[in-house]
Amino acid sequence: MSKSKNVGTCILCKEKIDHRSIIKHINQCLEKNEWVSIKNNSPLEKEKIFLIQVFAGKSFWLYVEINGSSTLNYLDSFLRDTWLECCGHMSQFNINGEGYCSDGEMHKKINTVLAVGTQFDYEYDFGTTTELGGKVISVRSGKLKKDVRLIARNDLPEDISCTTCQNKPEVICSVCYDFFCKKCEKKHNSCEGEEFMLPVVNSPRMGMCGYTGDE
Repeated sequence: MSKSKNVGTCILCKEKIDHRSIIKHINQCLEKNEWVSIKNNSPLEKEKIFLIQVFAGKSFWLYVEINGSSTLNYLDSFLRDTWLECCGHMSQFNINGEGYCSDGEMHKKINTVLAVGTQFDYEYDFGTTTELGGKVISVRSGKLKKDVRLIARNDLPEDISCTTCQNKPEVICSVCYDFFCKKCEKKHNSCEGEEFMLPVVNSPRMGMCGYTGDE
């Protein structure tokens, strides 16, 4: 494995993979792991499975598979559960110039709004907004037993360190977005108090609103 800090974990085999090799690895891993294969007994059960990359900058990324017959609601719920949910905020997909909001417009099926190569944007919380990008990497025949599942995700970036001493951080200030270890947290008095400290978590929503990480 490369010494690159942009490393993640394949959920299928638990191997650590450099992001530059992740798509190749996912394709190989899907072929080798029969337990994640489609149901082959009934042609009525076969449809399309979409492999989608969702990202925030270069450091945070997910690879997700979702049934083409599933709706944007399922993908929205997955992103909330994995990366975003804190206070039940609204969200929206922006795909090919059209907006699909969580107030009732996400009933569209994946296979009617996405195709291989389609790029899209996603926003969670229209106040303290977390912005994501997405792209459909590939589509294969099959049907997942569950509508959506995680295939791979980034590990917590290694270049995050305590602003004061450079040690491993445990909290982030939601006012100034500086990182602190437990010792240096007590010395940080330039903002408004301990209640504004949030845990360091593997999410682009880290330090925002009341987000404390997925369960």
